[in-house]
Amino acid sequence: MKNSEAKKLNAALAGLQRELNRHDRLSAASLGVGSAEDLQVLRLLLSEGPMRVGELAAQRSSSVATASARLDRLEKRGFIIRERRPNDRRAVVATLTDTGEKTAKLSRSHRTSALRHLDDDMPIDQLQPIIEALAEGVNSLRGGHQ
Repeated sequence: MKNSEAKKLNAALAGLQRELNRHDRLSAASLGVGSAEDLQVLRLLLSEGPMRVGELAAQRSSSVATASARLDRLEKRGFIIRERRPNDRRAVVATLTDTGEKTAKLSRSHRTSALRHLDDDMPIDQLQPIIEALAEGVNSLRGGHQ
């Protein structure tokens, strides 16, 4: 990819990220979660399952202290519980409560609904190559090709 194309892609992705973050802030407020970041943690636990605080910190590119504080807030609000793993009593994992799971699913549904409006402005035959290209880009970046 040429440098000028990479800059255009970066600007487009930054704009999309800003809009998704704005949507998450509004969704978090309406669902009583607190912050967009807390809501993102709930969705991460929904998709990945129970996690140790260190795993969560790595997934969110944050410090263990930040991840732990976020889990403290979510636990106080009844969205998660911390449990010891039966096969390793030293391992404490964050697990969604029923309320946390319902909230994460509702948030995911809200986000999907918001994205669904894209095809109101752009036909699916134009969206499909974009979706495929973004998926390939994510896979490429995960493989260390930055």
